[in-house]
Parts: sequence; structure tokens; C-alpha cells
Amino acid sequence: MDFTALRYFSATAQSRSIRAASDRLHVSPSAISRQIAKLEHELRAPIFDRHAQGMKLTPAGEILLSKMDSVMREFSRVKSHIAALQDLQAGNVDIYCFQTAIESFVAPVLNRFHTQYPDVTFNVRMSSTDEAIEALITGTAEISLIINPPAHDNITKLEVFRDRMVAVFSPQHRLAGRKIVLLRELEDFPFALTEPSFGLRQQLDRVFARHGFEPNTFCVTNSLALVKEVASIGNNCTVLPRFAVERELAAGTIKSAAVRELGAEPLGFFICTLSDRSLSPAAKVFMDIVVDYCRRYRV
Repeated sequence: MDFTALRYFSATAQSRSIRAASDRLHVSPSAISRQIAKLEHELRAPIFDRHAQGMKLTPAGEILLSKMDSVMREFSRVKSHIAALQDLQAGNVDIYCFQTAIESFVAPVLNRFHTQYPDVTFNVRMSSTDEAIEALITGTAEISLIINPPAHDNITKLEVFRDRMVAVFSPQHRLAGRKIVLLRELEDFPFALTEPSFGLRQQLDRVFARHGFEPNTFCVTNSLALVKEVASIGNNCTVLPRFAVERELAAGTIKSAAVRELGAEPLGFFICTLSDRSLSPAAKVFMDIVVDYCRRYRV
């Protein structure tokens, strides 16, 4: 299938007019019409209904348009792979990752990469575990950084480091001076937790169920920053990976304590990729830099 034809089709579908698409693409209307006719011949189905008011997609055209984003994204990725073969002089990497990674090490890793390869670009999106897995499967992401990813036949996982979960609360909290606490000691305090789509929350829910613990949860959010902020006030608390709160601990805005029941429940941080898709050279180098940088977190 001709990518020129697909590009002309996409422009026409978005503008609903061959004339408008012609102005946008700086090509003649007849050239666009020929490419659309070529697509329809190849697909053996009409993709537009022609009306006096403009071009309207047929059901076949709707299907084609719905697949255009992934097709063009994959083509862009192929171009990046080829360009990156020349000593990483170009390329683009799409990454989905959890919020703690963004707050802890993604920025310095990107800076180190950019210093060596300034012409490679990155699209980084913060996401839940479920969103990151879906992005790999659909091709939206080339790499996903995930805490405790679920088992999946099509996903390859590389463990980078393990961490342990700690209870987090304000410096004035009744438990602030403790080094270790029991889950039952937390049951009377209001909890802030991340959404169930987060790998961290999924791990906590499994542990809580195993020990018959029901947190007094009053705040559920997709913002890790909010979870930490709520836990730093009053009698509230939460449970988070140790490396997620190292800055706040250093600044003295929160306190933490190990949770005895969670001692045997380490959190694994993984780099995930799709098993049957080859990585671009830029993505491979990015993974190497992540692994090297994250040695500091290994326990």
C-alpha cells in the first residue's frame, strides 16, 4: 500500500474536502483524487461518499482511518530505526512510564542520552500499568517502564532493580519515630492510595487481602504527588516504594517506616517491550542507560 495515498486519504478525511486537502498538502486536486481511487481499487471498496457538501467516509473508510495512526506511527518508527543505524544521528523513541520513574530518574537518564545523541527525540507519557501494557500491544509505546508488570505472553520483561514498600506519614504523626510498624497499627489512620490500574496498588491489594487488612481509604487518585502530599499532613498515611519518597525524606517533609508484613513483598521495577517487535538502536541505548543509572536503587 502506498504511503502517499494514505497521507492523501488522511488529509481528505480530516478536511472532508479534496480541495481543502489539496491546499493543505500543496498538491493538485486531481493528484489526490487519483490516489484515493487507487486506494479504493486496492481495497475493493469505496472509502468516501461524494456529496455536494463534501467527502464523507464510508464504513470501509472509517475502518481505514481508525488504523491510520498505528500504521503511520509504525512507519515513523521504521524510519527512526534506519536513521539511527548511522551512529544514532536521528530517531524517535516512544516511552510510557509510571510517575515515580518520572520523578526519580527519567529526567537525568534523558539528559545523559541527549548529551551523547542530541538528534534523537523522545515522547514520554506518564501512565498506569494497564495503560503501559496496552501501549506496547498497540504499538503506541516502544518501551514501557512498569512496577510489577502482570504476566503476558507477548511482553518481554527486564528487571532493573527491586525496592521495598514503606509506610509514609507526616513528621508529626504518632508513628513518625518508628523504624518498623505492623499493618494492624495502620488500620485506624486515613489512607491515600493510587488507582487500582497502578501496579503498586495491585501489589498492595494482594498483600492487604492476604493479611486481612482493610485500609481506611478516603482518597484514591492517579497522582502520586497527591498521595504523598496527603500522607504528609495530619494523621494520614500511605504505603509507597522507598525510592518514590527519597527526596521528601531528605527534605524532612515526611517520615517512613518499614512494614513487617511487606518485608517479603519486594517491588520489582521492569523495562518492558513487545516480544515480537525489534527495538530501535536508540531504544536499546536508552535501556542500557536506565539499567546503569538505576544501580543506585538496588537493594
